[in-house]
Amino acid sequence: LKEKIEKFKTIMSEKKKILELRKLKKYFPVAKGVNLKAVEDVSFVVYEGEKFGIVGESGCGKSTLGRTILQLYEQTSGSCTYYGKSIQEINPKYISANIKDLEKKQEKARELYKKSQTIGQKIDTLRKSLAQYDPDHSSKDAKKYDSIEREIAKLEFDSKELKKDASRQLREGSRTVGSLILCRDLDKVCELFLLAQNETQKAHEAIEEFNKAKIKKDEVSFLIDAKRNADREIKFLKGLKELSEERELRLRDLLETKEKVKNLKEEDLLAQEKELEEEMNKVLAKVNEHKDKESALKQEAFDKYHGKDILPITERALDPKYQEKLDKNYETGINLSKLTKKELRDIRPDMQMVFQDPAASMDPRQTIGKAIEEPFALHTNLTPAMRKEKTLSLLHDVDLKPEHYYVYPHSLSGGMKQRAGIARAIALDPSVVVLDEAVSALDVSVQAQILQLLEKLRKEKNLTYLFITHDLGVVKHFCDRVLVMYLGNVCELADAKDLFKNPLHPYTSSLLAAVPHIDVEKARAETKILEGEVPSPINPPKGCPFHTRCPKCMEICKKEKPAVIEKEKGHFVACHLYDEKEG
Repeated sequence: LKEKIEKFKTIMSEKKKILELRKLKKYFPVAKGVNLKAVEDVSFVVYEGEKFGIVGESGCGKSTLGRTILQLYEQTSGSCTYYGKSIQEINPKYISANIKDLEKKQEKARELYKKSQTIGQKIDTLRKSLAQYDPDHSSKDAKKYDSIEREIAKLEFDSKELKKDASRQLREGSRTVGSLILCRDLDKVCELFLLAQNETQKAHEAIEEFNKAKIKKDEVSFLIDAKRNADREIKFLKGLKELSEERELRLRDLLETKEKVKNLKEEDLLAQEKELEEEMNKVLAKVNEHKDKESALKQEAFDKYHGKDILPITERALDPKYQEKLDKNYETGINLSKLTKKELRDIRPDMQMVFQDPAASMDPRQTIGKAIEEPFALHTNLTPAMRKEKTLSLLHDVDLKPEHYYVYPHSLSGGMKQRAGIARAIALDPSVVVLDEAVSALDVSVQAQILQLLEKLRKEKNLTYLFITHDLGVVKHFCDRVLVMYLGNVCELADAKDLFKNPLHPYTSSLLAAVPHIDVEKARAETKILEGEVPSPINPPKGCPFHTRCPKCMEICKKEKPAVIEKEKGHFVACHLYDEKEG
């Protein structure tokens, strides 16, 4: 058993990252100088194929977090890096711009740090001058002494801010080249990275060529399928005694398709399909060649300059631990907040959303088929006939019938509407799907069906879910890991089983205590209802955001905000109860 557990842990540790958030913030301006702090310094990693739950009370910022990750809301600060698509597929413009800006960032960091050192020298001089005055001797000396101390305090603040700005410049630069931002030969590093970026551009052009060939191949494959299968479905529909209006429409479409392909020879189509497949393989080899050249150039930069001839830009620059920290900032994924509108549009198919209210998320004047077909019209060059066939295939995937293509939303039940919403979300084969309270508006029996459908689709299509909900019962049985939020902050993050078995944060415990139990009397005795009002996110409390309602509040909770620490393996918590200094 121990061996199996260790093997499972090893597999989990090797899982591919698909999303990484670092100190993500989202503020909404409500007045001049006043912000509603909806999301505050949220950091976590989501792995490919994972069901990642986000829970908390209404107003905790979980839905805002989901929309910010998808860039439906522009983030205030922090980063959200996506690994589901390669750099070559998108070829974002910001990377080349960042490389060209690296030397300026390095020089700016040096200037800021030198200014802070100059201020430090002034502070030392002022400290020495304090010895000339005795505040207990006379009121004149006391005034002069206080004046110098105030000046020292101001200068210390300015010096600290300059050091922060210097570190910020280096941190931003490290996103592109890691700790190479500290190298004396940064110009040579930039030269190699720009050559690598040129290979990225060539790979991107080849990928676009591949995608065009794939669309042509898909069109030919569609015609082959229509040639083979249209007759069979027509025969089935004509054999029915009575046809509904929807089935009559389906029969009409099939007869039109049959008419289009009747003069085409299957042998010619198969030969054309094979030719396009060979063309795709050639282009794919070209893509891999450019990728290999890009990797080799970046590797050359790291081999030649990593850890060598480091400039003492700040007092921490020569510290190996600091260099390691900068290396961890190096981004191999796509920073979503830095994409242009066109680039963001190109990545949209990869990141989709299922909304809470299935009825409100559908246009009542649009048939279910047209609603599901819309993503194909917006993001692909497929022919109308291909779009329709793909939509019919999606209806089958979500356990709806072909005739539902022709009906309007009002004709369907809540569960069927949500199935249609799910079909629309997965139409473009996304990697990440944000499920925003996707089952909360449904009956319990229907919830179970939708969750089973989501699990089936996840396995078939390798989907990653961000499951936003307030229903802890659903989370317990559906999610792999769970993030607990309060007032936009992270309270706790752990595997679902660990969280329910051993909650560490008092807020998590209170949420679990509020879950209905079969034994009503026992539940009443054990449940501790949270007291006090939820603070306003416009003016959140100082220190721990939960301290105003926490039954275990300590004095430090009112003064200092707790850091998120890994208390146990994979179990993170933000609470002063687990500070080392608190025992």
